[in-house]
Amino acid sequence: MLIPQSSPRIALKAPFLSIWLSLSVITDCVVHPYVYPREAVPNDTLRIIALGTGVPSIFKSQAATSYLLQLGSNERNILFDVGTGSIANLYATRVSLSTIDKVFISHAHSDHITDLAPLYALANGRPGPLQVWGPSGASEATGIAAIVEGLRQFLAWDQEARNKVMGREKGQPQNAIIAHQFDHNVTNQVIYEQDGIRITSTPVFHYATPGPVALRLDWNNISITFSGDTIPLQSFLDLGSGSDVVLHETVGPRNSFHLQDPTTRNILLNHTSQSEVGAIFQKLQPRLAIATHLSINEYSIVPILSGIRSTYPTGPLAIAQDFAVWDVSPSAVSQRKFVPVTTSAGYEFANPCPAQHDLEVDDDGDWPRAAVACCAAAMTGA
Repeated sequence: MLIPQSSPRIALKAPFLSIWLSLSVITDCVVHPYVYPREAVPNDTLRIIALGTGVPSIFKSQAATSYLLQLGSNERNILFDVGTGSIANLYATRVSLSTIDKVFISHAHSDHITDLAPLYALANGRPGPLQVWGPSGASEATGIAAIVEGLRQFLAWDQEARNKVMGREKGQPQNAIIAHQFDHNVTNQVIYEQDGIRITSTPVFHYATPGPVALRLDWNNISITFSGDTIPLQSFLDLGSGSDVVLHETVGPRNSFHLQDPTTRNILLNHTSQSEVGAIFQKLQPRLAIATHLSINEYSIVPILSGIRSTYPTGPLAIAQDFAVWDVSPSAVSQRKFVPVTTSAGYEFANPCPAQHDLEVDDDGDWPRAAVACCAAAMTGA
């Protein structure tokens, strides 16, 4: 079902529908409105999956910021940010953690970075190290290199224990995490370029704390520019010029905040309002504009949309919600909804245990002594 561009009256009648369809015409034809786990990405297509679209206070409906970028049929997977709760949503897409070895961080706020921990710790079978690109900070202690080292120490016991269970040697490449720190002050610097993929960063402003950057990915004549967290800036407009997709944060609506509170005012002053993000979309005129970093519900969607449309009246617009999917090719842009798996995967092993193993465990669940001895030997190195 397609909704005409700029139609807040429809949102009033069907607020939940408007969350997904975002009141915009994105493509002339969508074969079906859903994406199911393991659906192949076409060769020439950049698929964007919203793993987290919300604010630091996470809910079941919205994790914190994270976007999975899947580049063509080779399933090259890249993450832009990995905020709290986003890895649970990644599991729900059935995209294996082991297929993700590149993460690009916009800044080190917890709602953009904390799920690095499970991404690093739980990806059994990753062929190489988890590589994390991120900005420097005001000091050595606040740059991405120090953050990754702290994460490595934080999970040292966890990894030592898992190495024994998995039969891995300490220091193996697939058991490592590597930081690639770049200078956050450099404008429009290429921080990654390989296999036809180029990623560029530029500094932005967030809470007067050095470090935050915006990111742009170019591949196959398709581009997406991601703001991270920022106020409106010319540096972002320069980075985003000519982008097919502009993904920009916005906080609000403002009438949902207690504006007399100094902390609240400071939060609002260090983010982008709906009218401001609309003005950014209007200047850049992307093939698709996506507003993110919002608390979405039946009460907020209409004022959010109205605020953006006050300065961006007619262009293609999506209000991001977890599990939204956008396929971007040189010729078309489509929006669909991912159908997540909501329960544990269970034991989906390629080579299930032989049936006779079922007999080795007593009915009361006790492990047989042979298995205990085996585990004890592994623990002691005997």
